[in-house]
Amino acid sequence: MSSDPLSLLRESTISNKPVSLLDQSGETVANISDAKNIQFNKDTTFPRDAPTNFKKTNAADNETYTLETLIFLVQNAQLDNSAYFKECRARGIEHVSIVDRRKILDYLTGKVDQSPNVSSTNKQEKRSRDDVTMEETSIKKQKVTPLKSDDSIKLVKEVLAREREIMTRSSVLKGSKNFTHAINLAKQLVLGKEIPPAGRSNPSQKSAQPGLSGQKPPNAAAKPLKSAIAAKGQKLSSKDKIPLIIVPAAPTAKFTLYNIKKFLEDQIYVDSQVLREEGLKKPERVTVERKKPNGQVVPYHIVDSVSQFKQTDWDRVCCVFVAGQLWQFKGWKWEKPVELFSNVKGFYPKWNSDQVNAPASEWAVTELNIHRSKRHMDRATVSQFWDALDSYNATHKPYLNF
Repeated sequence: MSSDPLSLLRESTISNKPVSLLDQSGETVANISDAKNIQFNKDTTFPRDAPTNFKKTNAADNETYTLETLIFLVQNAQLDNSAYFKECRARGIEHVSIVDRRKILDYLTGKVDQSPNVSSTNKQEKRSRDDVTMEETSIKKQKVTPLKSDDSIKLVKEVLAREREIMTRSSVLKGSKNFTHAINLAKQLVLGKEIPPAGRSNPSQKSAQPGLSGQKPPNAAAKPLKSAIAAKGQKLSSKDKIPLIIVPAAPTAKFTLYNIKKFLEDQIYVDSQVLREEGLKKPERVTVERKKPNGQVVPYHIVDSVSQFKQTDWDRVCCVFVAGQLWQFKGWKWEKPVELFSNVKGFYPKWNSDQVNAPASEWAVTELNIHRSKRHMDRATVSQFWDALDSYNATHKPYLNF
């Protein structure tokens, strides 16, 4: 039988054998807040604040939950989050975070056999497995009979004779075609940049060409397309090129300053009301650090008020989360939805089972569907959000750093 408190608690929970709560004199008590020690059997007793092997998610220095915290969670597993937090405060016991609650209950009740948050304590067993693996590998190597030189050459020729080149997704993407012309044309049309034609290195020859032929240069058509988009990009400093997102100030909205950072960074949806009940104070502004697939970290600023906005702030607003009411846009640069969503990307977050209600159903906004209980689906929703926003910024806000 395991001797660490986490394994003992798991065995006790699975077998439905309650632990004994003992006070300082060794008498049994009913509430864990009155207990001094936790007894699993006659020979195994731990202090109620003994650390366990279950690590807290995103905690510094691999901090773990105490035994009393896990026991109190098992005893109150039937309570919802709000009621559970109130009971913890009343008993003076640390609560388990929302992110870890389901992981702990599934592990302790035996629904899952392993958890990434549980640190292994049986190093000897791991070494034994490694020794067995090394022994098997050694035996396999001994069974290999080396080939003679002539046999090796013959075998290679036979393999090459039967070899066929198969087209894969990677091999198709490694094409030999040159798309430089298409890239230059896109820069001309979108950014208004003048790209010199290939093979022309003589400036005098370039300037004389239009006069000699009487024709317009290839990039002449792109010059009239240098719109206000390029002008805005020239006016903004590097700091003012950080994308800006606006969320509703209403506490009942799906996304507020309470939970937007956790959703976009940790890819987990947590109700704002729950975070408020935990005592979290609403920040004036949130900075989300988006980690892109190439390893680049891009900052996004998020606010819920535009009262202090300057023109440069409006220029970098790329996205607005709407709550579905017109009063959200009161006092904005663009108060009418038609004007607003012609200048920024709009998202309407909702439960996946709900419909978009008026007047939001008439706005040019993208639905962002959130599952009520399937938290593993949040990652896909966040990915869809970034894909849609990147596509919009590439076309309408290319001067921003996204």
